[in-house]
Amino acid sequence: MYLSLSLSDFFVLVSVPQGLFLGLAILLAPFFRSKANTYLGLSILLMSLITFLGWQEFGDFWIDYVWSVMWEFLFPALLLHYFLHTLQHPYLKAWWLPLVFAPFLLFFTVDLFVDLDFIFGLYSLPFGEEHAAYQFYDGLEDALSLWYNIFMMAWMYRLARAAPPDFDTRKKRWLVRFSIAMMCVLVVWFLSDLVQAETGVEDPYAAIWIAMSVLFWWIAYAGVYQLRILDERAEIHALRRESKARTVKTEGPATAPATSAANYAPALEQLMRGEELFRNPDLGRQLVAERLGISEGYVSEVMRDGVGQGFVEYVNGFRVSAAKVMLEDQAFAPYSLQAIGEEAGFRSRSAFYETFKRATGLTPGAYRKRPQPS
Repeated sequence: MYLSLSLSDFFVLVSVPQGLFLGLAILLAPFFRSKANTYLGLSILLMSLITFLGWQEFGDFWIDYVWSVMWEFLFPALLLHYFLHTLQHPYLKAWWLPLVFAPFLLFFTVDLFVDLDFIFGLYSLPFGEEHAAYQFYDGLEDALSLWYNIFMMAWMYRLARAAPPDFDTRKKRWLVRFSIAMMCVLVVWFLSDLVQAETGVEDPYAAIWIAMSVLFWWIAYAGVYQLRILDERAEIHALRRESKARTVKTEGPATAPATSAANYAPALEQLMRGEELFRNPDLGRQLVAERLGISEGYVSEVMRDGVGQGFVEYVNGFRVSAAKVMLEDQAFAPYSLQAIGEEAGFRSRSAFYETFKRATGLTPGAYRKRPQPS
């Protein structure tokens, strides 16, 4: 005896546990905890439930009954709240916002009223399942669930695109891409309905389960972790400002003996120590030249004759020192190493780890865990 799996079966069996794990991690792990992520976690769990229940005919009464509930009306309402909380949108205070749950509650109530006769037999309605009016209602419910999702996803896309100019560009890009990805899933849903109506294919919805399975992977890879890093960056930045009196000044490399370019070395050091220009991951010679009022070529001469170090080595010295300050301070202990590295000015986790270990002989994690001097 052997187990034969189709492609859609494989995607569902792999992705549903991942979706459940991801949703629960977002809801329960302190690292991800936020009001916005609560709605995202619930949305992912609901997507996992819809994918699992729609995957096969299980032949179990209660599983089939739970599958018959129109969860499709609940999902976009939860996801809209995630978008609004991420954007910190004024709509969060709108009186009408709870009404986005009204379609789910309405159809759930009507379906339950009907099911108490058709399924549970608690009373007898004056019409049966084959009645033309009920058949029309059943078809209308399915159609409205699709168009309600299309409307809501289009609305979320517009909300993300209309984010204010001072909103974090990476968060905006994530929300725009997320709404587009969901629209693609809805297109697959629409085409599956069309195939079923026109061809009578027995199971045209396998493409939906594959699409949603891929979506789980993408959400985990492209969105949730990186957005949490951005939130940590904001929290660390605020904490640094609040605890500046407790924070040791950043140690920068000493300047070399005076030369013809040495007049600019103190001004350069002031940009690093005073204005903490090194925290800009896009910092380059051109930006330094503009701030010093000299040419980009002359910056190299200042580094060579006035500082005695290469530009990258010089800037990374300040970044490593800033990271050491945060790693030594218990106030920053709850935050991830990647967020600390980015706050110090490193563009990526790998760049932070490599530069820090080369400078200190320890990885950032080992440096944080080392015994503190008494």
